[in-house]
Amino acid sequence: MALTYLDQNALIALGKRARQPGFRKTLDAALESRSLTAVVSPWHLIETAHSTRLPPALELAEFIDSMRPMWLFERHDVLRLEVAEDFYRFACVNFSPTPRVATRSAVIAALSRKPDSPRFDIASARFVKQWWERQEQLLPLETPYKQNADSLIRLRELKKEGKLTDEVRTRANRELLKHTVPKATPAGVIIGYELRQAYIAQAAVDSIPTFAIENAISEHEWDAQGGADRNTLIDKFHLISALPYVDEIVSSDGFFRQVYPVAFATGHVRAGLLSNEEFLKRLVPS
Repeated sequence: MALTYLDQNALIALGKRARQPGFRKTLDAALESRSLTAVVSPWHLIETAHSTRLPPALELAEFIDSMRPMWLFERHDVLRLEVAEDFYRFACVNFSPTPRVATRSAVIAALSRKPDSPRFDIASARFVKQWWERQEQLLPLETPYKQNADSLIRLRELKKEGKLTDEVRTRANRELLKHTVPKATPAGVIIGYELRQAYIAQAAVDSIPTFAIENAISEHEWDAQGGADRNTLIDKFHLISALPYVDEIVSSDGFFRQVYPVAFATGHVRAGLLSNEEFLKRLVPS
């Protein structure tokens, strides 16, 4: 079963085409036969809620659920899972790997730092409506993305200035790891400070997919076509997070396609790329 992650623009374009009854029938047939298994993430819902008008946002949210998609964990949750499992291997702790693509309730529960349960099986339209109505209260949830974007931009500036030394890289990586290393094992045993520090001191970030891909992109000499501004980077973090865990990503984004070879070179990329046009043509061959 191939997993197809659609970026926000591809999702919007697909939703608009699905208003046509004939196309909707074709789409439903592909979903039913599993020749198409759509994957989305909570970030799609957050982006959907950033609309100036609620009705079209709710329409898109309802379209998302109508596809019965699978859900990729939010980027910070993906990173926590990657680091935790890398730590468990280091510390010889038994664990069962957590799939990065799961149910809607699982990824929403993770956002709340709670175990999965039926109460987190929240319809996407309800999630979007709540977010739309409370955007000012929920803005702090986006702060880590802004901080991460600022860090990557600063690394790029340091590289241009010839100041991106191995020491700077190591210090930046250790600071990021410090906030993601687990404090307890899957069995609930508390992990001591010394063991966490020992892990951080030896951790090879190139073996952690999200770190490896983001570091590679941050050191890439981006041209003036996007990439350097904070909002562009925030949007791309979620595409980057999908690269190791789905089979294909549908995106016509110029910057993302520009850095794809850089990400691919890390050895962690599983996904191929399709443009919106290629994806739609595959659904409805001419």
